[in-house]
Amino acid sequence: MKYFFKELGKIKKKIKGYKILLCLDYDGTLTPIVKKPEYAKLGQNIKHALENIKSNKNIILAIISGRTLSGIKKLVNLRNVIYAGNHGFEIEIGRDVFIHRGLKEAIPIISKIKKAISKKIKGIRGAFIEDKEFTLSIHWRLVKKKYLNKLFLIIKNIIHNNSKIRLTIGKKVWEIRPNIAWDKGKAVELIYSKVNKNNNLKIIYIGDDTTDEDAFSVLKKEITIKIGKSNKSKAKYYLKKQSEIKNILNLLSNIG
Repeated sequence: MKYFFKELGKIKKKIKGYKILLCLDYDGTLTPIVKKPEYAKLGQNIKHALENIKSNKNIILAIISGRTLSGIKKLVNLRNVIYAGNHGFEIEIGRDVFIHRGLKEAIPIISKIKKAISKKIKGIRGAFIEDKEFTLSIHWRLVKKKYLNKLFLIIKNIIHNNSKIRLTIGKKVWEIRPNIAWDKGKAVELIYSKVNKNNNLKIIYIGDDTTDEDAFSVLKKEITIKIGKSNKSKAKYYLKKQSEIKNILNLLSNIG
């Protein structure tokens, strides 16, 4: 794993002559990690940089988030951008909207699990559920350490042996998703297949969390960047801190 800006000269050579599909995670990438999801707002400098990128004809901008499709669109609030919500289960490319066909079956299961968890965690201060219809996020950033094991056991017992559900761990959040062979990596592959009209497109993917590893894993020939260095990550490059995203966006906005 190499520091992105130290390898900048080599990276510029790799993308020279290509158009770019720029895929960006939201929480922890475009915005810092915050105590509650509703606090994660785009800074004006980041919004301005995204607007500049969007106006560059050599770049296709895609936001790939764990939030709902409607939620991430509202937060970014830019037109002519590709949006993928719920870790890629929902994708909007122009007027075309893709919703994974397996989600219809998952909705009542997710709803039932939410009700069960909600009842059990009422007494655990700081724990809360983010309901994203097709998926759930159980946030524990505000939970005291001594209660974490209790919280995890509650969740584990409720979803125990449920083959329809997959539990993954992110940054102080547990993600409950349908056990469907679909993730951010497959979402990016689908987007790429739709927009790569002249076979002249390079992908740059930037993310910070566990679900972004699904994209890093499949984009082996592309430029993958993780926020924060990690020896366990499949990304090729890293940024030292989230605030460096501004520098990359400003750099990319001038490509062409």
